[in-house]
This record gives sequence, C-alpha cells and structure tokens, in this order.
Amino acid sequence: MMEEESSLSSDSSSESDYSENEGKKEQPRKRKMTTQRYSRQSLEKLIEDKSSLPVTCGDKEGSLFIEKFNNSEKCILSEDQWFKPSEFEKFGGKEKSRKWKTSILCDGIPLQKLIEDKLISCPVFKKRRIKHEKSESRESSPVTVRLRRTKRNSSESSHDSGTHRRKKARKKLVSSSSESEESVHYENNDDNINNNSDDDDDDDINITMFQGPTLPVTCGSVTGILHKKRFAKGHCGKCIRTEDLWLTPEDFLRLGKQDGIWKKDIVAHETTLGKLILRRVLEPDAVSCDCDVCQELNQTDQQNDDDCYVCDSEEEVVCCDECPRAFHPHCHLPAAVDIDSGSQWTCTFCVMRKMEESNQRTRQEVLNSPLFHYKLHCQYLLLYLLHEWTAAEPCTKVSDNESKCKADDIKLNLQNDNYQTVDEFVTDIEHIFQHRTSEGNNDFSRMEHLFKEEFKTIFKLI
Repeated sequence: MMEEESSLSSDSSSESDYSENEGKKEQPRKRKMTTQRYSRQSLEKLIEDKSSLPVTCGDKEGSLFIEKFNNSEKCILSEDQWFKPSEFEKFGGKEKSRKWKTSILCDGIPLQKLIEDKLISCPVFKKRRIKHEKSESRESSPVTVRLRRTKRNSSESSHDSGTHRRKKARKKLVSSSSESEESVHYENNDDNINNNSDDDDDDDINITMFQGPTLPVTCGSVTGILHKKRFAKGHCGKCIRTEDLWLTPEDFLRLGKQDGIWKKDIVAHETTLGKLILRRVLEPDAVSCDCDVCQELNQTDQQNDDDCYVCDSEEEVVCCDECPRAFHPHCHLPAAVDIDSGSQWTCTFCVMRKMEESNQRTRQEVLNSPLFHYKLHCQYLLLYLLHEWTAAEPCTKVSDNESKCKADDIKLNLQNDNYQTVDEFVTDIEHIFQHRTSEGNNDFSRMEHLFKEEFKTIFKLI
C-alpha cells in the first residue's frame, strides 16, 4: 500500500496521463489500482457533503477544509497549524517534489485526481510579491530578483511572446505543474496585468459578483456585456455584446483604447479579465483548440444573438441583417414567417430607426389617430416593452404571470387589428402599469417610465 502511495506522490505525469494509464492493458497493476480507487462513483462518495477531507503527505496527517481551499487560503490543519498545500507538502518532507497536487493524498488518492474530475476546484495559491526592503546584498535585493525574473521572461517572450501570453490563459491549466511554475504564472501576470498595484497582499475577489452567464464590462468609456458561453480567446470568439454589434475582446479593446492589453484594460466589476481568468471565472479555449470559433470559421454565425431578443430563450431564431438582434418568428412583430433562406431581413427596431418623422405632434393628436396609421410604431413599443420585461428581476417575471398574459393579449389584439385608435392600445398598456406600480413593484415603475420616454421619442411629441 505504501509503495502505491509513493508511486503516486512521485508521479510527474499530467492529468491526461492518468486517463491513459486507465486504458493501458500492458500495465495491469496500475489499471487495477485506478479502477478500484479512481471510479467516479467512489470519488463522489469520498467527498459527498463534507466540509473537510482527511489528507496525508509523507508522514504527516491533516484535514483539508474545502471552503478555505476554494478561497486560496491556508486550508490544511495539521498538528494545530494551518498550511497552504505547498507548505503542507514541505511539512510532510516532500518539498523536493514541488508537486502538491500529487504529493498530497486523500484516502490514498492524489488531489490532482479530484481536481481533474472537477470534484474540487483548482484555485491558484498566489505567493506574496517581494516587498521592497533595504538590503545590503545586491544579489538578494528585491530589485535584483525582479530584474532577474524580467530578464528570464523577456528571453522567453522573444521566442514567442504571443504563445507565452496565451499559455497563461489556457482553458485547462496543466494540473501536474509544480508550485514553482504556478508562482511564475502568477508573478508574470502580476507584472503584465496589475503592475500599477502597490498592494502586497493577495487580491481579494468576491467570486459571487461574477456568477451568472454574463458580465458587464468596460474599456475606457465603452461598455458592453460579456457572455461567458461565447468566450474563447482574445482574437476570436465574439463574446462581448454592445448596443450595435458583437465583438471579440481585442475588437472591444480597440473601441476603448488605441493601445492596450485586453486582459488588463477590459474590466468587470473593477476586476480585470486577466484576474478573472486566473480565478477560473473565465476559461479561454486551449491554444491548440480546433473548434470552428478558434479556427475562425463561420464568422457570420457570431454576428447575432443566440437567444430571442423578446423572450430570451433559444431554439431556432431569425437573425436581423442590420443589427445583432435575433427573434423567434412568432415573437417578432409582425411575425417573421415565410422568410426565404438566404434572403435579407430587417427587424422592426431597425426599420423604426431608419424611419424619418418630419412632423411633430401633441400627445392627444397621436392618441386620437387611427392605429393603422401608426401600427409599426405600436409594434415597436410592444416589442420594446417585452424586451424590458425579460430584463426585469427574476421574481417579477416568475410571479407576475397575470400581467404577462395581459401583455400577450395586447400582442394578439395588435396582430388582429382589434384596436381602432392608438389610445386603445396605450390604455391597455397603462392598465398593466397602474395595477402593478400601485403594489410598489419597482420593475414595473421602471418599465412605465421607459415606455413613456420611448413613446415621446418615436412620435416626436411636442
């Protein structure tokens, strides 16, 4: 048993080596061991509903606290002392290995296996940057250390600086990399991305702020929404949605700054994308990825939204040729049916944008007008309102089915020409607002204000 553990602790193979060993018939001993120990079911049972895990390294035993581990804190308690994984590896006499993921075992299983099966996370345990203190020795001074590191980094980047930067943001960091390699990744990133920070402590990032499928991002004065499922690399994968188009991170950078680095200059909640990559909030595709996005094939497929602009759900959508919006055929007004494949199609939003209204009117003049004179305007207003409904808080969308049904009735009446005047249409809309805003619903108060402002804009009211 001890021989098997020793073999595991000294194994320097990457994550893929474990999966390859499982399938090699010429090594029956290892195959038997992995089949017995590394089955997914047994691993899940090992950590099921546990806040801590028993771990060993060399002749030392301890408990790994999962929450502290996920937060990159000192997480292993042994002999009344707290350790980071690399410190516990040294405490157990395995410092020469410098591979804590394989040196530290949980019930005889390396932490690396739990990480690669995504049963526990793989946080980055950053090392503190060297403080600039006075030193008598030139060789041991912080300045010398940083210059030495810079010289080493510059020689690497002179070979292939682009590849070097991409390696630091790979979708899957090689789990078997040593602790020293991880600290180099961090320090390089610190020099390149956060070189204007004087904080000696590790960066405290509240991960809960970055949950969900999207992130609000800025670069200079430019704003957009980053969609995580579209994120691939800096130069490919149009993942940032602005008001008018989809952009790659590098394209978005050029809108905000003429010269810059997208990992450093694009920010979400005051945190750079480079830091979010280190914390696995964002996971770039591997350098060698050969998917259509990374090979930059089918670029037109990335120019429009994946979800319907009205109901925010997927399935087959019709894409506008003049803006990024996409719609389910029957969500759009008028319904986008009988459209030939390959033909040009423009949504109501773009049609309204190009429409020129020369005459200004009073509100009462518009309300008294026959609806068929302004049917397109009313269709636009309802689509605008339904989109804002989708953007409302989840509790509003889920709990207020009655108002949603009324909005669907308005849509049906508009399609069937059941309204005689614009006033009838507006009255039904305002009835929804009056009912919900009287209950103190802030989302409907916001939508009522947006509706009134948009009404003034498109009718050019005096």
